Amino acid sequence: MAATAVLTACGGDDSSGSQASTDESTSASPSSSATSSDSVGSSDIEACDVLSADQVSAAVGAPVKEGVATSGPAITGGSFTSCLWQSDDPDNPADTATVTIYPNADAADSAREDDSQDVEGIGDRAFSGSFASMWVYVGDRSLFAQWYALSGSDQDNLPKSQALAKAAADAL
Repeated sequence: MAATAVLTACGGDDSSGSQASTDESTSASPSSSATSSDSVGSSDIEACDVLSADQVSAAVGAPVKEGVATSGPAITGGSFTSCLWQSDDPDNPADTATVTIYPNADAADSAREDDSQDVEGIGDRAFSGSFASMWVYVGDRSLFAQWYALSGSDQDNLPKSQALAKAAADAL
């Protein structure tokens, strides 16, 4: 549900469902608005094109399926593009990796909380968010990355989210 809250805050649909991964993969339908003039920076990159399933698996240390793309308008302006990689581990099918790219820094700015911790070495600047998520500034863009394993704590998941964020930021 954490990923749903983040998408809602930054422009995704807040449809409810039984799992955050289900909500996120279906809450924002693919959109052709990514080519509109108000989505500066989002039309040239699709989140699922940034990392392969093998690269995501290497970052989070767990097998994942091919990514599922979504996109839509962001409340901070322009359009976001997101990719969700569902676990390919039959013992942990609900675990998910998510990368969302926003066309401006406003998305990360709006997600920053008083207790957010700066993280060195990822993108231009980065900070941790709730539920072991990472926000990264890369040029004019914002990048959200999260590995969420239901069986793991935030302390367990955060290093994997950081590795995912670094891989995505480096690929941009």
